[in-house]
Amino acid sequence: MPTPTGTSVRARVSGLLRAISVQPLAHIAGTVAICTLPALLFIRSFYIVDPDIWWHLATGQWILQHHAVPTTDPFSLYGMGKPWIAYSWLFDVLMQRSYQAFGYVGIVLYEVLIRLALAVALFHLVRSLLPHFWRAVALTGLSIYAMTSVIGPRPGMLTILFSIIELEILLTARRTGNTGRLWLLPPILAIWANWHIQFVYGLLILGVFACDAVLASIPRFKFMDEGHLPIKQVSIVLLASSLATFVNPYGPRIYSTVIEYLHESNSYRLVTELKAMSFREPQHFVAMFLLMGAAMAIGWRRDNSLLWPILLSIAAILALRSAKEVWFLSVVSASAIADNWRLPLAHAHRPLPWRERLLVGISVLAVLIVGYRHYDVSNSWLEIQVDGNFPEVAVRFIEQNHLSGPLFNHFNDGGYLIWRLPSLPVSMDGRTNVQGDERIAHHYAVWSGKPEWATDPELSHANIVLARKDAPLTSILRLDSRFKIVFEDVQAVVFHRK
Repeated sequence: MPTPTGTSVRARVSGLLRAISVQPLAHIAGTVAICTLPALLFIRSFYIVDPDIWWHLATGQWILQHHAVPTTDPFSLYGMGKPWIAYSWLFDVLMQRSYQAFGYVGIVLYEVLIRLALAVALFHLVRSLLPHFWRAVALTGLSIYAMTSVIGPRPGMLTILFSIIELEILLTARRTGNTGRLWLLPPILAIWANWHIQFVYGLLILGVFACDAVLASIPRFKFMDEGHLPIKQVSIVLLASSLATFVNPYGPRIYSTVIEYLHESNSYRLVTELKAMSFREPQHFVAMFLLMGAAMAIGWRRDNSLLWPILLSIAAILALRSAKEVWFLSVVSASAIADNWRLPLAHAHRPLPWRERLLVGISVLAVLIVGYRHYDVSNSWLEIQVDGNFPEVAVRFIEQNHLSGPLFNHFNDGGYLIWRLPSLPVSMDGRTNVQGDERIAHHYAVWSGKPEWATDPELSHANIVLARKDAPLTSILRLDSRFKIVFEDVQAVVFHRK
Protein backbone atom coordinates (compact mmCIF):
# COMPACT_ATOMS: atom_id res chain seq x y z
CA MET A 1 0.00 0.00 0.00
CA PRO A 2 1.54 3.36 -1.02
CA THR A 3 2.62 5.68 1.77
CA PRO A 4 0.80 9.03 1.66
CA THR A 5 3.02 11.94 0.79
CA GLY A 6 3.38 15.04 2.94
CA THR A 7 1.29 17.02 0.48
CA SER A 8 -1.58 14.53 0.59
CA VAL A 9 -1.51 14.43 4.40
CA ARG A 10 -1.67 18.20 4.55
CA ALA A 11 -4.52 18.16 2.06
CA ARG A 12 -6.45 15.64 4.16
CA VAL A 13 -5.87 17.59 7.38
CA SER A 14 -6.86 20.81 5.65
CA GLY A 15 -10.01 19.20 4.29
CA LEU A 16 -10.88 17.79 7.72
CA LEU A 17 -10.41 21.16 9.40
CA ARG A 18 -12.47 22.84 6.70
CA ALA A 19 -15.24 20.31 7.18
CA ILE A 20 -15.19 20.82 10.95
CA SER A 21 -15.11 24.62 10.66
CA VAL A 22 -18.43 24.77 8.81
CA GLN A 23 -20.27 22.63 11.38
CA PRO A 24 -22.90 24.43 13.50
CA LEU A 25 -21.26 23.24 16.74
CA ALA A 26 -17.95 24.76 15.64
CA HIS A 27 -19.68 28.07 15.00
CA ILE A 28 -21.38 27.91 18.39
CA ALA A 29 -18.04 27.21 20.08
CA GLY A 30 -16.39 30.07 18.19
CA THR A 31 -19.18 32.47 19.13
CA VAL A 32 -18.99 31.51 22.80
CA ALA A 33 -15.20 31.88 22.78
CA ILE A 34 -15.08 35.34 21.16
CA CYS A 35 -17.88 36.63 23.41
CA THR A 36 -16.50 35.34 26.72
CA LEU A 37 -12.74 35.58 26.27
CA PRO A 38 -12.34 39.32 27.11
CA ALA A 39 -14.41 38.94 30.29
CA LEU A 40 -12.81 35.63 31.23
CA LEU A 41 -9.28 37.01 30.91
CA PHE A 42 -10.25 39.87 33.22
CA ILE A 43 -11.82 37.50 35.78
CA ARG A 44 -8.60 35.49 35.72
CA SER A 45 -6.65 38.49 37.06
CA PHE A 46 -9.41 40.78 38.39
CA TYR A 47 -8.25 44.12 39.73
CA ILE A 48 -9.28 47.71 40.47
CA VAL A 49 -6.61 50.20 39.45
CA ASP A 50 -8.65 52.96 37.83
CA PRO A 51 -8.13 56.18 39.86
CA ASP A 52 -11.35 57.85 38.69
CA ILE A 53 -13.86 55.22 39.80
CA TRP A 54 -13.61 56.56 43.34
CA TRP A 55 -14.79 60.10 42.63
CA HIS A 56 -17.59 58.59 40.55
CA LEU A 57 -18.65 56.59 43.63
CA ALA A 58 -18.41 59.71 45.79
CA THR A 59 -20.55 61.65 43.31
CA GLY A 60 -23.15 58.89 43.27
CA GLN A 61 -23.22 58.89 47.06
CA TRP A 62 -23.64 62.69 47.11
CA ILE A 63 -26.54 62.51 44.65
CA LEU A 64 -28.30 59.79 46.63
CA GLN A 65 -27.86 61.74 49.86
CA HIS A 66 -29.06 65.06 48.44
CA HIS A 67 -31.64 63.71 45.95
CA ALA A 68 -30.27 66.10 43.34
CA VAL A 69 -27.32 66.45 41.02
CA PRO A 70 -24.53 68.83 42.06
CA THR A 71 -24.32 72.18 40.33
CA THR A 72 -21.15 73.29 42.14
CA ASP A 73 -18.09 71.26 43.08
CA PRO A 74 -18.37 69.77 46.61
CA PHE A 75 -15.06 67.89 46.59
CA SER A 76 -12.03 70.12 45.98
CA LEU A 77 -10.59 73.22 47.60
CA TYR A 78 -10.12 74.94 44.26
CA GLY A 79 -13.54 74.05 42.87
CA MET A 80 -15.54 74.54 46.06
CA GLY A 81 -18.59 76.59 45.18
CA LYS A 82 -17.64 76.89 41.51
CA PRO A 83 -19.95 75.57 38.76
CA TRP A 84 -19.55 71.88 38.00
CA ILE A 85 -21.56 69.61 35.72
CA ALA A 86 -21.56 65.97 36.83
CA TYR A 87 -22.16 64.73 33.29
CA SER A 88 -21.89 61.04 34.29
CA TRP A 89 -24.44 61.33 37.08
CA LEU A 90 -26.47 58.28 35.95
CA PHE A 91 -23.38 56.08 35.87
CA ASP A 92 -22.30 57.45 39.26
CA VAL A 93 -25.61 56.60 40.91
CA LEU A 94 -25.78 53.08 39.45
CA MET A 95 -22.18 52.35 40.42
CA GLN A 96 -22.77 53.56 43.96
CA ARG A 97 -25.86 51.35 44.19
CA SER A 98 -23.80 48.44 42.90
CA TYR A 99 -21.09 49.15 45.47
CA GLN A 100 -23.67 49.31 48.25
CA ALA A 101 -25.06 45.94 47.19
CA PHE A 102 -21.86 44.03 46.38
CA GLY A 103 -18.91 46.04 47.69
CA TYR A 104 -15.78 46.05 45.52
CA VAL A 105 -17.19 43.07 43.63
CA GLY A 106 -19.83 45.42 42.21
CA ILE A 107 -17.08 47.33 40.38
CA VAL A 108 -15.60 44.10 39.02
CA LEU A 109 -19.03 42.87 37.90
CA TYR A 110 -19.54 46.07 35.92
CA GLU A 111 -16.29 45.54 34.04
CA VAL A 112 -17.09 41.87 33.40
CA LEU A 113 -20.51 42.78 32.00
CA ILE A 114 -19.17 45.62 29.87
CA ARG A 115 -16.44 43.41 28.41
CA LEU A 116 -19.07 40.81 27.56
CA ALA A 117 -21.40 43.42 26.05
CA LEU A 118 -18.63 44.98 23.95
CA ALA A 119 -17.53 41.60 22.57
CA VAL A 120 -21.11 40.57 21.75
CA ALA A 121 -22.00 43.90 20.12
CA LEU A 122 -18.80 44.15 18.09
CA PHE A 123 -19.01 40.55 16.88
CA HIS A 124 -22.64 41.10 15.89
CA LEU A 125 -21.64 44.22 13.93
CA VAL A 126 -18.68 42.61 12.17
CA ARG A 127 -20.65 39.42 11.46
CA SER A 128 -23.47 41.42 9.87
CA LEU A 129 -20.93 42.98 7.48
CA LEU A 130 -18.57 40.03 6.93
CA PRO A 131 -20.41 36.76 6.15
CA HIS A 132 -17.33 34.51 6.55
CA PHE A 133 -17.68 33.29 10.16
CA TRP A 134 -14.04 32.64 11.10
CA ARG A 135 -12.79 35.81 9.46
CA ALA A 136 -15.39 37.73 11.48
CA VAL A 137 -14.19 36.00 14.65
CA ALA A 138 -10.55 36.88 13.91
CA LEU A 139 -11.34 40.50 13.01
CA THR A 140 -13.45 40.94 16.16
CA GLY A 141 -10.69 39.43 18.28
CA LEU A 142 -8.08 41.83 16.90
CA SER A 143 -10.36 44.81 17.41
CA ILE A 144 -11.22 43.85 20.99
CA TYR A 145 -7.55 43.24 21.78
CA ALA A 146 -6.57 46.65 20.41
CA MET A 147 -8.90 48.40 22.84
CA THR A 148 -8.25 46.30 25.96
CA SER A 149 -5.89 48.92 27.42
CA VAL A 150 -8.72 51.49 27.64
CA ILE A 151 -11.45 49.20 29.00
CA GLY A 152 -12.18 49.79 32.66
CA PRO A 153 -14.89 50.61 35.20
CA ARG A 154 -15.72 53.97 33.62
CA PRO A 155 -18.77 55.61 32.06
CA GLY A 156 -16.89 55.82 28.76
CA MET A 157 -17.48 52.11 28.23
CA LEU A 158 -21.10 52.87 27.38
CA THR A 159 -19.81 55.28 24.73
CA ILE A 160 -17.95 52.38 23.08
CA LEU A 161 -20.99 50.11 23.33
CA PHE A 162 -23.47 52.69 22.01
CA SER A 163 -21.10 53.66 19.18
CA ILE A 164 -20.99 50.03 18.05
CA ILE A 165 -24.78 49.73 18.26
CA GLU A 166 -25.26 53.00 16.40
CA LEU A 167 -22.88 51.96 13.63
CA GLU A 168 -24.78 48.71 13.15
CA ILE A 169 -28.13 50.50 13.01
CA LEU A 170 -26.88 53.02 10.45
CA LEU A 171 -24.95 50.56 8.29
CA THR A 172 -27.86 48.11 8.22
CA ALA A 173 -30.27 50.88 7.23
CA ARG A 174 -27.84 52.12 4.57
CA ARG A 175 -27.32 48.65 3.13
CA THR A 176 -30.88 47.29 3.24
CA GLY A 177 -32.96 50.44 2.96
CA ASN A 178 -34.92 49.46 6.10
CA THR A 179 -34.75 52.70 8.09
CA GLY A 180 -37.24 51.91 10.85
CA ARG A 181 -34.51 51.22 13.45
CA LEU A 182 -33.10 54.73 12.96
CA TRP A 183 -35.73 55.94 15.43
CA LEU A 184 -33.93 54.02 18.16
CA LEU A 185 -31.15 56.60 17.99
CA PRO A 186 -32.91 59.55 19.75
CA PRO A 187 -33.68 57.51 22.93
CA ILE A 188 -30.17 56.04 22.81
CA LEU A 189 -28.70 59.56 22.67
CA ALA A 190 -30.96 60.64 25.56
CA ILE A 191 -29.56 57.88 27.79
CA TRP A 192 -26.04 58.50 26.48
CA ALA A 193 -26.15 62.20 27.39
CA ASN A 194 -26.92 61.30 31.00
CA TRP A 195 -24.17 58.69 31.15
CA HIS A 196 -21.05 60.13 29.51
CA ILE A 197 -19.90 63.36 27.92
CA GLN A 198 -18.79 61.57 24.76
CA PHE A 199 -22.38 61.31 23.63
CA VAL A 200 -21.14 63.86 21.08
CA TYR A 201 -19.46 60.90 19.33
CA GLY A 202 -22.95 59.58 18.65
CA LEU A 203 -23.94 62.87 17.04
CA LEU A 204 -20.65 62.92 15.12
CA ILE A 205 -21.23 59.44 13.66
CA LEU A 206 -24.81 60.31 12.75
CA GLY A 207 -23.63 63.58 11.20
CA VAL A 208 -21.13 61.72 8.99
CA PHE A 209 -23.90 59.43 7.71
CA ALA A 210 -26.09 62.50 7.06
CA CYS A 211 -23.25 64.08 5.03
CA ASP A 212 -22.91 60.79 3.16
CA ALA A 213 -26.60 60.98 2.25
CA VAL A 214 -26.21 64.55 1.02
CA LEU A 215 -23.15 63.69 -1.08
CA ALA A 216 -24.97 60.68 -2.53
CA SER A 217 -27.56 63.03 -4.02
CA ILE A 218 -24.91 64.94 -5.97
CA PRO A 219 -24.41 63.41 -9.45
CA ARG A 220 -20.62 63.41 -9.34
CA PHE A 221 -20.68 61.45 -6.07
CA LYS A 222 -23.15 58.76 -7.19
CA PHE A 223 -22.24 55.42 -5.67
CA MET A 224 -21.19 52.46 -7.79
CA ASP A 225 -22.99 49.74 -5.87
CA GLU A 226 -24.11 51.17 -2.54
CA GLY A 227 -27.34 52.49 -1.21
CA HIS A 228 -27.59 55.50 1.03
CA LEU A 229 -29.86 56.84 3.73
CA PRO A 230 -32.76 59.12 2.76
CA ILE A 231 -31.64 62.72 3.33
CA LYS A 232 -34.92 63.83 4.88
CA GLN A 233 -35.21 60.96 7.32
CA VAL A 234 -31.59 60.96 8.48
CA SER A 235 -31.75 64.75 8.92
CA ILE A 236 -34.86 64.48 11.08
CA VAL A 237 -33.27 61.69 13.14
CA LEU A 238 -30.13 63.83 13.59
CA LEU A 239 -32.23 66.78 14.77
CA ALA A 240 -34.30 64.59 17.11
CA SER A 241 -31.16 62.99 18.51
CA SER A 242 -29.58 66.41 19.12
CA LEU A 243 -32.67 67.59 20.97
CA ALA A 244 -32.76 64.33 22.94
CA THR A 245 -29.35 65.17 24.43
CA PHE A 246 -30.98 68.16 26.16
CA VAL A 247 -33.03 65.72 28.27
CA ASN A 248 -30.66 65.75 31.23
CA PRO A 249 -30.57 67.61 34.57
CA TYR A 250 -28.35 70.34 33.11
CA GLY A 251 -30.16 70.83 29.80
CA PRO A 252 -28.16 72.51 27.01
CA ARG A 253 -25.48 73.53 29.56
CA ILE A 254 -24.07 70.01 29.20
CA TYR A 255 -22.36 71.25 26.04
CA SER A 256 -20.28 73.73 28.03
CA THR A 257 -18.22 70.80 29.30
CA VAL A 258 -17.69 69.62 25.72
CA ILE A 259 -16.35 73.08 24.85
CA GLU A 260 -14.04 73.02 27.88
CA TYR A 261 -12.56 69.69 26.84
CA LEU A 262 -12.04 70.91 23.28
CA HIS A 263 -9.81 73.71 24.59
CA GLU A 264 -7.62 71.46 26.73
CA SER A 265 -4.04 70.92 25.59
CA ASN A 266 -1.90 70.52 28.71
CA SER A 267 -4.00 67.59 29.93
CA TYR A 268 -3.27 65.70 26.73
CA ARG A 269 0.42 66.42 27.17
CA LEU A 270 0.70 65.50 30.86
CA VAL A 271 -1.99 63.02 31.90
CA THR A 272 -0.77 59.51 31.03
CA GLU A 273 -4.06 58.12 29.73
CA LEU A 274 -4.64 61.16 27.51
CA LYS A 275 -1.22 61.12 25.84
CA ALA A 276 -0.67 59.91 22.29
CA MET A 277 0.00 56.23 21.64
CA SER A 278 3.50 55.38 22.84
CA PHE A 279 3.81 52.13 20.87
CA ARG A 280 5.23 50.53 23.98
CA GLU A 281 2.15 48.33 24.17
CA PRO A 282 1.27 45.65 21.59
CA GLN A 283 -2.30 46.94 21.41
CA HIS A 284 -1.06 50.13 19.77
CA PHE A 285 0.59 48.18 16.95
CA VAL A 286 -2.55 46.09 16.43
CA ALA A 287 -4.59 49.30 16.19
CA MET A 288 -2.24 50.65 13.51
CA PHE A 289 -2.40 47.36 11.57
CA LEU A 290 -6.19 47.62 11.67
CA LEU A 291 -5.95 51.20 10.38
CA MET A 292 -3.71 50.14 7.49
CA GLY A 293 -5.94 47.16 6.76
CA ALA A 294 -9.01 49.39 6.66
CA ALA A 295 -7.30 51.85 4.31
CA MET A 296 -6.28 48.98 2.01
CA ALA A 297 -9.80 47.49 2.06
CA ILE A 298 -11.36 50.83 1.19
CA GLY A 299 -8.87 51.41 -1.63
CA TRP A 300 -9.19 47.86 -2.98
CA ARG A 301 -12.94 48.22 -3.33
CA ARG A 302 -12.59 51.45 -5.34
CA ASP A 303 -15.95 52.80 -4.30
CA ASN A 304 -16.36 56.55 -4.66
CA SER A 305 -18.38 56.77 -1.45
CA LEU A 306 -16.74 59.07 1.09
CA LEU A 307 -18.38 57.47 4.13
CA TRP A 308 -15.53 55.19 5.16
CA PRO A 309 -12.68 57.58 4.26
CA ILE A 310 -14.29 60.29 6.41
CA LEU A 311 -15.04 58.00 9.37
CA LEU A 312 -11.58 56.41 9.22
CA SER A 313 -9.85 59.81 9.00
CA ILE A 314 -11.74 61.11 12.05
CA ALA A 315 -10.98 57.93 14.00
CA ALA A 316 -7.28 58.09 13.09
CA ILE A 317 -6.96 61.74 14.13
CA LEU A 318 -8.63 61.10 17.49
CA ALA A 319 -6.62 57.96 18.24
CA LEU A 320 -3.28 59.45 17.18
CA ARG A 321 -3.94 62.43 19.41
CA SER A 322 -4.84 60.33 22.46
CA ALA A 323 -4.41 56.63 23.21
CA LYS A 324 -7.66 56.86 25.17
CA GLU A 325 -9.51 57.02 21.84
CA VAL A 326 -7.88 53.94 20.34
CA TRP A 327 -11.20 52.14 20.76
CA PHE A 328 -12.80 54.40 18.14
CA LEU A 329 -10.08 53.62 15.63
CA SER A 330 -10.37 49.93 16.43
CA VAL A 331 -14.15 49.80 15.94
CA VAL A 332 -14.21 51.92 12.78
CA SER A 333 -11.29 50.04 11.23
CA ALA A 334 -12.84 46.63 11.91
CA SER A 335 -16.18 47.81 10.49
CA ALA A 336 -14.51 49.26 7.39
CA ILE A 337 -12.56 46.06 6.73
CA ALA A 338 -15.68 43.92 7.21
CA ASP A 339 -17.87 46.14 5.03
CA ASN A 340 -15.34 46.31 2.19
CA TRP A 341 -14.28 42.65 2.24
CA ARG A 342 -16.30 41.27 -0.65
CA LEU A 343 -16.92 37.50 -0.66
CA PRO A 344 -18.70 35.09 -3.02
CA LEU A 345 -22.42 34.53 -2.55
CA ALA A 346 -21.63 31.10 -1.13
CA HIS A 347 -20.51 32.87 2.03
CA ALA A 348 -23.82 34.67 2.53
CA HIS A 349 -24.55 35.35 6.19
CA ARG A 350 -26.85 32.75 7.73
CA PRO A 351 -28.09 33.85 11.16
CA LEU A 352 -28.09 31.24 13.91
CA PRO A 353 -31.51 29.67 14.58
CA TRP A 354 -33.11 30.65 17.87
CA ARG A 355 -32.34 27.26 19.37
CA GLU A 356 -28.64 27.70 18.69
CA ARG A 357 -28.72 31.31 19.94
CA LEU A 358 -30.24 30.08 23.19
CA LEU A 359 -27.48 27.47 23.46
CA VAL A 360 -24.87 30.20 22.91
CA GLY A 361 -26.44 32.36 25.63
CA ILE A 362 -26.55 29.51 28.14
CA SER A 363 -22.97 28.53 27.32
CA VAL A 364 -21.70 32.09 27.72
CA LEU A 365 -23.40 32.39 31.10
CA ALA A 366 -22.04 29.01 32.21
CA VAL A 367 -18.47 29.85 31.19
CA LEU A 368 -18.53 33.13 33.10
CA ILE A 369 -20.05 31.56 36.22
CA VAL A 370 -17.46 28.78 36.21
CA GLY A 371 -14.68 31.34 35.72
CA TYR A 372 -16.05 33.56 38.47
CA ARG A 373 -16.15 30.69 40.94
CA HIS A 374 -12.84 29.16 39.87
CA TYR A 375 -10.87 32.39 40.30
CA ASP A 376 -12.69 33.24 43.56
CA VAL A 377 -13.69 36.83 42.89
CA SER A 378 -14.19 38.16 46.42
CA ASN A 379 -14.26 41.41 48.37
CA SER A 380 -11.52 40.20 50.72
CA TRP A 381 -9.02 39.76 47.90
CA LEU A 382 -10.10 43.00 46.21
CA GLU A 383 -9.62 44.87 49.48
CA ILE A 384 -6.02 43.67 49.64
CA GLN A 385 -5.50 44.62 46.02
CA VAL A 386 -6.98 48.11 46.49
CA ASP A 387 -4.78 48.66 49.56
CA GLY A 388 -1.77 47.79 47.42
CA ASN A 389 -2.64 50.23 44.63
CA PHE A 390 -3.98 53.22 46.55
CA PRO A 391 -2.75 55.06 49.69
CA GLU A 392 -5.24 53.32 51.98
CA VAL A 393 -2.84 52.84 54.90
CA ALA A 394 -1.87 56.53 54.81
CA VAL A 395 -5.56 57.45 54.73
CA ARG A 396 -6.21 55.34 57.82
CA PHE A 397 -3.38 57.09 59.62
CA ILE A 398 -4.88 60.49 58.81
CA GLU A 399 -8.30 59.32 60.00
CA GLN A 400 -7.05 57.72 63.22
CA ASN A 401 -5.00 60.77 64.17
CA HIS A 402 -7.75 63.23 63.21
CA LEU A 403 -5.39 65.33 61.10
CA SER A 404 -7.05 68.46 59.77
CA GLY A 405 -6.61 70.19 56.41
CA PRO A 406 -5.95 71.94 54.16
CA LEU A 407 -4.79 68.87 52.24
CA PHE A 408 -2.27 68.88 49.40
CA ASN A 409 -2.20 65.78 47.21
CA HIS A 410 -1.12 64.37 43.86
CA PHE A 411 -3.41 64.36 40.79
CA ASN A 412 -3.62 60.56 40.64
CA ASP A 413 -4.65 60.21 44.30
CA GLY A 414 -7.35 62.86 44.25
CA GLY A 415 -10.22 60.62 43.19
CA TYR A 416 -9.48 58.05 45.87
CA LEU A 417 -9.13 60.73 48.57
CA ILE A 418 -12.45 62.28 47.55
CA TRP A 419 -14.08 58.95 48.29
CA ARG A 420 -12.10 57.93 51.38
CA LEU A 421 -11.65 61.31 53.10
CA PRO A 422 -14.89 63.19 52.42
CA SER A 423 -14.19 65.58 55.30
CA LEU A 424 -10.97 66.84 53.67
CA PRO A 425 -11.44 68.59 50.31
CA VAL A 426 -8.66 67.61 47.91
CA SER A 427 -6.32 70.06 46.23
CA MET A 428 -6.33 68.22 42.89
CA ASP A 429 -8.14 65.31 41.24
CA GLY A 430 -8.79 63.79 37.84
CA ARG A 431 -11.80 65.94 36.94
CA THR A 432 -9.99 68.11 34.43
CA ASN A 433 -13.14 70.10 33.66
CA VAL A 434 -13.06 71.30 37.29
CA GLN A 435 -9.35 71.89 37.74
CA GLY A 436 -8.66 73.59 34.42
CA ASP A 437 -5.93 73.06 31.86
CA GLU A 438 -3.43 75.64 33.13
CA ARG A 439 -3.81 74.56 36.72
CA ILE A 440 -3.08 70.94 35.83
CA ALA A 441 0.12 72.00 34.06
CA HIS A 442 1.17 73.98 37.14
CA HIS A 443 0.34 71.01 39.40
CA TYR A 444 2.57 68.65 37.42
CA ALA A 445 5.37 71.21 37.49
CA VAL A 446 5.11 71.44 41.29
CA TRP A 447 5.15 67.68 41.80
CA SER A 448 8.06 67.36 39.36
CA GLY A 449 10.11 69.58 41.67
CA LYS A 450 10.34 72.51 39.27
CA PRO A 451 10.81 76.05 40.71
CA GLU A 452 7.05 76.55 40.88
CA TRP A 453 6.89 74.40 44.01
CA ALA A 454 8.44 77.09 46.21
CA THR A 455 5.71 79.64 45.44
CA ASP A 456 2.70 77.39 45.15
CA PRO A 457 0.02 78.94 47.41
CA GLU A 458 -1.81 75.68 48.14
CA LEU A 459 1.36 73.93 49.24
CA SER A 460 2.32 76.96 51.34
CA HIS A 461 -1.02 76.85 53.19
CA ALA A 462 -1.30 73.05 53.42
CA ASN A 463 -1.45 71.45 56.84
CA ILE A 464 -1.19 67.90 55.41
CA VAL A 465 0.70 66.74 52.35
CA LEU A 466 -0.09 63.21 51.20
CA ALA A 467 2.76 62.56 48.80
CA ARG A 468 3.72 59.72 46.52
CA LYS A 469 6.97 58.25 47.76
CA ASP A 470 8.66 58.37 44.35
CA ALA A 471 7.63 61.93 43.45
CA PRO A 472 10.44 64.52 43.15
CA LEU A 473 8.49 66.91 45.38
CA THR A 474 8.55 64.30 48.15
CA SER A 475 12.35 64.38 48.23
CA ILE A 476 12.28 68.17 48.43
CA LEU A 477 9.75 68.22 51.28
CA ARG A 478 11.90 65.87 53.32
CA LEU A 479 14.31 68.80 53.65
CA ASP A 480 11.64 71.48 54.07
CA SER A 481 11.73 72.90 57.60
CA ARG A 482 8.02 73.72 57.47
CA PHE A 483 6.98 70.04 57.48
CA LYS A 484 7.73 66.88 59.38
CA ILE A 485 7.11 63.29 58.34
CA VAL A 486 4.40 61.69 60.47
CA PHE A 487 3.82 58.56 58.38
CA GLU A 488 5.63 56.63 55.67
CA ASP A 489 5.19 53.30 53.93
CA VAL A 490 6.16 51.79 50.57
CA GLN A 491 3.56 53.89 48.75
CA ALA A 492 3.09 57.21 50.43
CA VAL A 493 4.55 59.77 52.80
CA VAL A 494 2.39 61.98 55.00
CA PHE A 495 3.87 65.37 55.89
CA HIS A 496 2.36 67.51 58.64
CA ARG A 497 3.04 71.16 59.22
CA LYS A 498 5.23 71.74 62.29
